[in-house]
Amino acid sequence: MAIKLMAVTDDAHEAGDLLRILLEIHPFVDHVQIREKRKSAGEVYQLCKELLAEGLPANKLWLNDRVDTASLLGLRQVHIPGHGLPLEELKKLYPDLRIGAPVHSLEEAVQAEAAGVVYALYGHCFPTASKKGKSPQPLSNLGYIRQNIRTPLYGIGGIDVERLVYLKALDLDGVAVMSGIFSEKDPLDAVKNLREECLRLEEIQ
Repeated sequence: MAIKLMAVTDDAHEAGDLLRILLEIHPFVDHVQIREKRKSAGEVYQLCKELLAEGLPANKLWLNDRVDTASLLGLRQVHIPGHGLPLEELKKLYPDLRIGAPVHSLEEAVQAEAAGVVYALYGHCFPTASKKGKSPQPLSNLGYIRQNIRTPLYGIGGIDVERLVYLKALDLDGVAVMSGIFSEKDPLDAVKNLREECLRLEEIQ
């Protein structure tokens, strides 16, 4: 099975530039997560409204932490950060909401699975500029989590074309990439290279 590819925005682009990049890359990724913490709810709403109007499929679009904005847009997918709303209460209020959540241990992964998340996101897997001075989470823990939950498991943090093979070996369902796309001079080329490697790894196993 091919590794799913999620593009996670890095909160470092103006709205117009980000709109252009996302419209270019979305045909080559499985999911787009809007993680724009410095933008207002209104700015995120307008960005997503334009993305949807320009043809980005609603089922690809995930909002980070913005349950209110997702609801207003009629979107059914949110990523709830570790400091975010309680997953169990959120599912009670919005039973049809599809939720992704970060995990850093088997205990957190089991709790997230019990809460009904549709994917768990483990990281950071490798050294990355967005986590300067912080050591990566052990990949051995990632493999252990994979063996003990049924929920789709994604990796994030410092992921590039060369490192995909290590995550594929752990049987991950997907990867989430931020700087490896949005910090690149040519985000479209970066996404195409990542997608090509995902497909290559699928063929050799």
